[in-house]
Amino acid sequence: MTISPANASAAALDRCHAVILAGGSGTRLWPLSRALFPKQLLALNGDLSLLQQTVRRVLSLFPPERVHIVTNEEHVFEVRAQARALNERLDTQVLAEPVGRNTLPAILLGLDAAMGYAEADGTAQPPLLAVFPSDHQLHDEARWGAAVTRGAGLAAEGWTVTFGVPPTTPETGYGYIRRGKLLPNADAAKGAAFAVDGFVEKPDLETARGFLRQGMHFWNSGMFVFNGGVLLSAVERFQPALAAWWTTRADTTLAPGIPLTHGYSTLPSISIDYGIMEHVDRIAVVEADFGWDDLGSWEALYRLGAKDERGCVVQGDTMAMDCDDCLLLSRGGKLVAIGLSNVIAVQTRDATLICAKDQVQRVKDVVEKLKTEKSPLVDVHLTVRRPWGNYTVLDEGPGRKVKRIEVNPGARLSLQMHHHRSEHWVVAKGAALVQVGNEERTLTENEWVDIPKATLHRLTNPGRIPLELIEIQSGPYLGEDDIVRFDDVYGRRKEG
Repeated sequence: MTISPANASAAALDRCHAVILAGGSGTRLWPLSRALFPKQLLALNGDLSLLQQTVRRVLSLFPPERVHIVTNEEHVFEVRAQARALNERLDTQVLAEPVGRNTLPAILLGLDAAMGYAEADGTAQPPLLAVFPSDHQLHDEARWGAAVTRGAGLAAEGWTVTFGVPPTTPETGYGYIRRGKLLPNADAAKGAAFAVDGFVEKPDLETARGFLRQGMHFWNSGMFVFNGGVLLSAVERFQPALAAWWTTRADTTLAPGIPLTHGYSTLPSISIDYGIMEHVDRIAVVEADFGWDDLGSWEALYRLGAKDERGCVVQGDTMAMDCDDCLLLSRGGKLVAIGLSNVIAVQTRDATLICAKDQVQRVKDVVEKLKTEKSPLVDVHLTVRRPWGNYTVLDEGPGRKVKRIEVNPGARLSLQMHHHRSEHWVVAKGAALVQVGNEERTLTENEWVDIPKATLHRLTNPGRIPLELIEIQSGPYLGEDDIVRFDDVYGRRKEG
């Protein structure tokens, strides 16, 4: 009996695992995107974050036990919360990198999880692996699903598969894929597939215009499908340091549920493109005509946003008077714009960006300058999410900082102490179970407690409503890394 290409692709999808990469920083969307709350965790174009949109899309093709989300240790609790809101079974499918090491090591973490699932399921064949960034926008999910299914079929035949987006403009911020011959037996209903002739990384404007005229190049979408065995052979051949690290997966002393993290910080930081794709043979590109955008800049958000009668995209608490073709976005305070044209204005509670639309690529330069100044604006917002709730910085100055702390019902902070600061807590709402030294006491609204520096303490919300309290810190150093944890239900590291 002859198996049709469509049936073969569908069968291949049944042995395929999805790996969602959720560890990026998204600096070009500063000041909304910060290192500790990057763009994939933000809701930029609706009620769901970009990560949640990606997860929902992936769940339309893959069961939750074959979905693996790889993120940074700093983001793991928020990623789990966002994934769990869509499907509770995803809570155990999030893998944490101890440090960021770019896409290739992250993909291998996902492959390790997929192989563990296949081994437990008694599957003899190596799993296929479909890799998706968590911060892209797609407009036609049906076509996306068809293209991924087509890619899985090619990967089952031993091809290394990428997805190419037909370019619509001479974009200089994307990598390009040069297509070769049309592959035979293509399932046209699921997207044409071509052999890859080569890759071009972010061309200049004239080169990009030439690509658009020639019609032989795609934008590189950053999505892939691999045969697990083929990928490992390529790693062994081209990345011996990663191959040696991979052998540690047989080490039974590794912590359960955290595969391959031993020695992760010693790995080279290398992308899948440079590490594998530019070296291997037999690469296929599936035409990805499903309305793709990586939302990599404020100009992209403007281009895709709903516009008013004067061509402005307006979000949040804003007022636009006589403005044309602008993006005006506020996530903190009233933003008023008068007589502006072709301007991006983004406001948060602690930073404001104003730039011409044709200068948005320079936002990443602003972030680099802020890094050299050691500015906290690179890393955090005034409100910072934690696995137990959140805190908001209300005021700070030399020797003092005031926070509003919100603790979720039933949640508790770590048992901790600080070397350089004292704290004063006042309960504003709910009830607090407070441990100071070896003593515990319950506080209710308007009651307070002092915590001297170098004193063990812990805060728990024993109630059924959120606990809110005001914390006043005083001392010569008030950095968030002045914390030593002695016990933590969330498994965070001892210091920092």
